[in-house]
Amino acid sequence: MPRLTDPALIRARLERDRPWAAYALTDLAPGFFEASEWHAGAEASLLLLYRAFETPVLVTVGTPRCIDPLLDEIRDERRLYLSVRPEIMPLISARYRVEDQKPMWRMVLEPESFPLAAGGDAVRLGPADLPALEALYADGQPAGEAPDFFHASMLEQGVFFGVREGQALAAAAGTHSCAWAESVGTVGNVYTRRDRRGRRLAGQVTGAVAAELQRRGVRTIVLNVAQANPAAVRAYERLGFRRYCPFYEGLARAEPALLP
Repeated sequence: MPRLTDPALIRARLERDRPWAAYALTDLAPGFFEASEWHAGAEASLLLLYRAFETPVLVTVGTPRCIDPLLDEIRDERRLYLSVRPEIMPLISARYRVEDQKPMWRMVLEPESFPLAAGGDAVRLGPADLPALEALYADGQPAGEAPDFFHASMLEQGVFFGVREGQALAAAAGTHSCAWAESVGTVGNVYTRRDRRGRRLAGQVTGAVAAELQRRGVRTIVLNVAQANPAAVRAYERLGFRRYCPFYEGLARAEPALLP
């Protein structure tokens, strides 16, 4: 099948599974859509290559039987950052060497379970807070704990909250992306300074972000968390998020023997 370029046709396929397709739905927004390449398959399946980064991000929606031929369409890709369901991983492994494979949970907010006072002492952050936010995230770089995909534009265009200590930040959370027209928000960039952990600050800032997204009428609010971090999973569950599905992140590299 040809590539899809009509947002309405793409949206119709993604709407079949909004919590899993949340990030893909945000890529329908102006500024994101231009970097997105959509491959359509049978039974309303989709393969997305998001090309805003040096290594394209691969997201798939659909069954292995339908995704398998779509992967053949992108066989010239040498590197891919993966965001795929477990049943798709064997198809990837047959074509690529997978590195840094990380089991993740996609979690989705259930509004009726959201505590009203979730935000605590968190305050809204804006573009002027970029230096403090970068300093906070730098605290996690030596241990490899800093957010992977933060960009200054996220602070300008999205929703960020933090807990201040003077001019510094003890914790912060925000959105990876917001698509108001699609009524989707993806929560991320959550970090607590190493000397301030154990005080449930991550829950406060994440709760404040979720509360603001709800106030603005966002229907689908999701986040990703490593399965190896049960403390974070419990913290998000206290805020009303539930585990929706497992998936994997990782880096796929084309094996030399598989190169044309």
